[in-house]
Amino acid sequence: MTRSKSGPPGNSSGGISGAIAGDLEPCGTCGRSVAPRALFCHACGAAQPPRPLDPFTRLGMERRFDIDLEQLSKQHAGFTRAMDPERFAARGPRQQANAKAQVDALREAYEVLRDPIRRAHALLSLLGGTPAASDEAGNGDEEIADLAVRLSRAEDALELDRIGLDLGQRIEACIKYLAPAFRKAQTASGPDSPPATDGAARILARLERLEALAADVRSRRAARTPPRP
Repeated sequence: MTRSKSGPPGNSSGGISGAIAGDLEPCGTCGRSVAPRALFCHACGAAQPPRPLDPFTRLGMERRFDIDLEQLSKQHAGFTRAMDPERFAARGPRQQANAKAQVDALREAYEVLRDPIRRAHALLSLLGGTPAASDEAGNGDEEIADLAVRLSRAEDALELDRIGLDLGQRIEACIKYLAPAFRKAQTASGPDSPPATDGAARILARLERLEALAADVRSRRAARTPPRP
């Protein structure tokens, strides 16, 4: 994270610039060049409208699956504080609208990155990979098939809890294995690089199937839980 010499109004210590390499665009207020990820103009402090950016870039996070979630929260909180629309109230409705749009874009990026499945899809797309096709998504996975059968036959809350525990362990394993799979894809080079994402795509497909079963378990479990008086 870098800091600019001129931050939003009222920030005498400088604001978060978040500059990255890329095509510069003119500030709508003063016309000076602004970096794609800049939250506000370094020259005049005007709030900038959010540019089309991937969630990692928007929040200043390294493009990797095993990101530091604590750092992610800090980045999101810091950028959001810097773009509080109230800080731009004296600059008029346009500035406030830009600040609010930035906050909304930051929140969406944060929601994507803190969720393992959405984060994996975002990274897979950035690496030029595609989700596993239906015949590659693990439809022949005997473990998942057995869990699905167990779930269809579950009659009591105790069995649902056992299935939920089994699913939770497998979900954690998938998330663990996604990190090295993506690292392998990111270190591959040459014309065969795109297929290097296939491993991560298959693990992601398995994770999604497991999560779907886990959601079904939670729904059935909730239906068997008596309402509180």
